Amino acid sequence: MKKIGLLIAVEIDSLLKSNFTYERMEHVGKFDIYIYEMNGNKIIAIHSGCGQIKAAAATEILISLYHVDVIINFGIVGALTEEIGIHQVCLIDNIVDYSFDTSEADNCEVGRHCEYPSVYLKTDDKLIEKALKIIPGLRKVNCASGSKFVSTPEEKLQIHRDFNCDIIEMEAAGIFLTADMHNVGVLFIKGISDTLHGGKDEFFDMCRKSSEVCLKIVMQLLEQDFI
Repeated sequence: MKKIGLLIAVEIDSLLKSNFTYERMEHVGKFDIYIYEMNGNKIIAIHSGCGQIKAAAATEILISLYHVDVIINFGIVGALTEEIGIHQVCLIDNIVDYSFDTSEADNCEVGRHCEYPSVYLKTDDKLIEKALKIIPGLRKVNCASGSKFVSTPEEKLQIHRDFNCDIIEMEAAGIFLTADMHNVGVLFIKGISDTLHGGKDEFFDMCRKSSEVCLKIVMQLLEQDFI
């Protein structure tokens, strides 16, 4: 039996309506943890709340207290280019912590953690390959991650130009950096809730639908026992 961690920032309602076999609910501090079963595997889902700090703390709980073998983070993101449309589902290939900046102290380029060779934090190739074998139509993208909700096209385009990223969200860097310290792989599945020009109104209109589309992808992968 494998232990699969699901980390959800804000889209918890989609999970609560899922077809997982519910076992029980637990609490660690202020975090809610939902325990499910599927295909003989244990699914440990945690509702982190938004932002990198909460996401990093939730990741540590999944790894250190629940000893998960792998983590899936699904959720909603904004598009940084015209090519990516509403409800499209993407797999994150590389993450850039675009607001991280120690350049004044160590001359390290903006967005790069000095212990890594590049600003691009490379996610788990094996997990991506397995997911694409089951659902070939998923798109691999680069993701800008930072604890700020970005809605204006001007700021989105600037981040795209600076870091060559396709989508933007608020948790992935915190999840990756924490999991990587423990050598635990993470698969990031993201659905577009607001397009380049959509802004906050489109986000609020589309976030529920986009998160449901993401969860369907997660369910499809877990039904195939891809881990």
